[in-house]
Amino acid sequence: MNQQTVRLANFVIGGTEKSGTTSVFMYLNAHPQVCGSSVKETDFFREHYQNAPDADRQNYGKYFARCASDKTVVMEASPGYLGAAAAVAPRMKALVPDAKILFILRDPIDRLYSSYQFHKSRLEIDQTIEFDEFVKRCMRYDRGDATPAELGVGEWFLKNLGFGRYAVGLEEFLRHFPRDHVKVMLFEELNRDLHGFMRDVCQYVNIDPSFFDTYEFKKTNVTFSSKNPVLHKLAVWFNGLAEPFLRQRPQIKQRLVAIYKSFNQRQEGYDPMPAAVRAELQQYYAPSNRRLAELLPDAQAPWLR
Repeated sequence: MNQQTVRLANFVIGGTEKSGTTSVFMYLNAHPQVCGSSVKETDFFREHYQNAPDADRQNYGKYFARCASDKTVVMEASPGYLGAAAAVAPRMKALVPDAKILFILRDPIDRLYSSYQFHKSRLEIDQTIEFDEFVKRCMRYDRGDATPAELGVGEWFLKNLGFGRYAVGLEEFLRHFPRDHVKVMLFEELNRDLHGFMRDVCQYVNIDPSFFDTYEFKKTNVTFSSKNPVLHKLAVWFNGLAEPFLRQRPQIKQRLVAIYKSFNQRQEGYDPMPAAVRAELQQYYAPSNRRLAELLPDAQAPWLR
């Protein structure tokens, strides 16, 4: 793969976790004008960027090696990019300065709760830590009062609280990219009018929206709890190992997930959040939400009022 043939992403779904990014990536990947990365979340600009232009171009390009020259959109989706904007935005500007970026935002309280449930279901958060205790530990980390080792929770999950201050990350990207290359959409829009949402995305990246007029939309990455934790841990390991193969064959993955759920799913979704915890988080996110409402004056969502 020489420099002349390397293709890099010209469209990046940069956030946020548990806001529909996997579904949108899958829908777009089915479009004949789009080629998605070999794995959905390359996390290249968070974890693999070296600030070495030639090496970075070659290494990033490996995720898109299969993308033919006739594909209009070459994309990836790493929902951690918005939360890590201070590092990611300048790196993206250096390597893919003309890329268009999409952020899908969700009520930060509901997103945090969904993320907690998802990672707990994947056995990445101690099963004995309830959500109220998880939030307390995140708050302590956020204030700098304790380390991840002292809190018994992985640093990424502790940072997830602060990642919900979307205005901070969005302003960072807007400092590096022109406004018409940074699009913000809402999870509520995705749920309310999926066809309209996808038509809007198609118009943003200049591909034919009529493809989705007859497309059969299916949800992906739905959080569920398992009956057998050991078996679930093996399933998570296999999913990560098979990601490059299954990502390009969504029908096979959907069939495998359906079979797996038929014998090891205990519950899809999760119980309501405790009211006291929600009230605490509303106070925490209020300043950022007010700033975000100023940045997005046309956005319609209850949590932005």
